[in-house]
Amino acid sequence: MQKIAALISVDEIHLFDTKGYIYSGSVPKYFGYSFDSGEQMAYFKPMLKDKKLTMCQDVTPNTSEAKEMMYAITWNEAGNKMIQVGIEPKRLLNEAKQNEVSNVVADMPVYKGMEILVADADTKIVAGATDSSKIGQEIDSIDMRNYRCVEKQDGAYIVAVMVEDSYYLQGSLLAILIVGIYLTLASCCMVYMLSKVMKEKYEKEKFRYTLNTDELTRCYNRRAYEEDINKLDLTKEWVYVSMDINGLKNANDSFGHAAGDELIRAAADCMKNSFSEHGKVYRMGGDEFVVIITKDIPQFENLLRAFEQRVES
Repeated sequence: MQKIAALISVDEIHLFDTKGYIYSGSVPKYFGYSFDSGEQMAYFKPMLKDKKLTMCQDVTPNTSEAKEMMYAITWNEAGNKMIQVGIEPKRLLNEAKQNEVSNVVADMPVYKGMEILVADADTKIVAGATDSSKIGQEIDSIDMRNYRCVEKQDGAYIVAVMVEDSYYLQGSLLAILIVGIYLTLASCCMVYMLSKVMKEKYEKEKFRYTLNTDELTRCYNRRAYEEDINKLDLTKEWVYVSMDINGLKNANDSFGHAAGDELIRAAADCMKNSFSEHGKVYRMGGDEFVVIITKDIPQFENLLRAFEQRVES
């Protein structure tokens, strides 16, 4: 739970049972607390009466340590537990500010007579600058007549290093060296910031994939099925197919569960090869599968025949 909390950038995750008691989560010392433990937790008591509720709480001192926290809670799909997340407001602000271009650039040290600008490559609007008065201006509109300027586009940003002529002429070689160093430093900071954002996005996508994927077959799992079935547009045409595997018990009894798992994987591969381009294949558990076809509905009979031929071969 602590790893999941870090991955989704929250401080706490708590699991409540149907009576409002914490029985698991990322902070073991809170286990056993309930909606009757204090005023802050009592705020969520309406959750016990209405499983359709999702509740959020503004910044409030928590029950155990009087630490200022923001909490949100909802029921899971099965309605047999509640999931609550919490985050400290100061940490939330720090996380947001940490990735702002303006803060990254503002913290860069510069020599007298030198400035660094970072602008959006599409809009040309300055998003960060060592001289904060230039933030919000178009980079092309900034007066650079008394400066020597070097610009470099790096991904989504334009990085510019400006040196006043008077300082530049005092030591041209040194000025060129300093400009090159600062331009490289600024570019590296932008690359680092972008790579950090992309890494966080990748980790979250990877987590979501794991959460919705059956480990044995790599089909979608029951959780993904429940999400998708609730999103289906009932005004449009789609096909629902329910399937199971004949002979799985005999395979398990005769050759062992490893052989049974191979049979399940082979059947799942056959389903995915036949239907994945036209919909999704879900493993509901054991040998039970569901296929939901949302594309090429008029071709379903042909798809089904092709699937049966794969099974027979």
